Amino acid sequence: MKKSLGRQKIEIKKLNVKSRRQVTFSKRRAGLFNKAAELSILSGAEIAILVFSSTDKIYTFGHPNVDFLIDRFLTSNFVPPKPVEAYLPLEELNRDLKDVTAEFETEKRRAERMRKTGGFWWDEAMECMGIEDLKRFRSSLMELRGKVAERVEELAAVRNQGFLTTSPSFHHLSVATEIDDLFYFSI
Repeated sequence: MKKSLGRQKIEIKKLNVKSRRQVTFSKRRAGLFNKAAELSILSGAEIAILVFSSTDKIYTFGHPNVDFLIDRFLTSNFVPPKPVEAYLPLEELNRDLKDVTAEFETEKRRAERMRKTGGFWWDEAMECMGIEDLKRFRSSLMELRGKVAERVEELAAVRNQGFLTTSPSFHHLSVATEIDDLFYFSI
C-alpha cells in the first residue's frame, strides 16, 4: 500500500514565460480579491488592497471603499467601524448576483440550442427544458398566439372591406372566425 506524500511545499520563484506569468497574476489577483471580499462580509472588516502588476498597472480592492480607507489611513482619522448589520446587504447582493449569473448561463445555453436548431425557439425540444424554461416557453406561445389573433383580425377586417379580393398574395390565407380555429392546444 503506497502512502501519499501529502501536501508538498511548492517552490516559489518567478515564472520565466511572460504569458504564464500574466495568467498566474490574473488568477491569483482574482483569488486574493475574492478572499478579501469574503473576509469583509463574514467579519465586517474594512479592507483595502493595492496590487501592482509587473507592467506597473495598479489594481485595487476595497471595502467599503479604497479611497475612503486610504484617506483614513493617511490622515490617521479613526472612524468607529460600522456594525456587522451594515454589511448584510452585501450578502443579499451576492445572492442576487449568483441568481442573475445562473439565469445568464441558462440563457446562454438556450441561445446555443437555438443556434443549433436553426434559431427558432419553438423548435426546441421540450424534454430538455426545466420548469422555468417551460413557463417561459408557454408564455412565449401565449404571446405569439395573441399576435396571430390580432393579425388574423386585421386581415379579416381588411378582406371584409373588399381591399384584398384581387390580391394574389393573400389567396393562401384562410381567415378563421375565431383564433381557436387556427390553434387547437390547451395550455
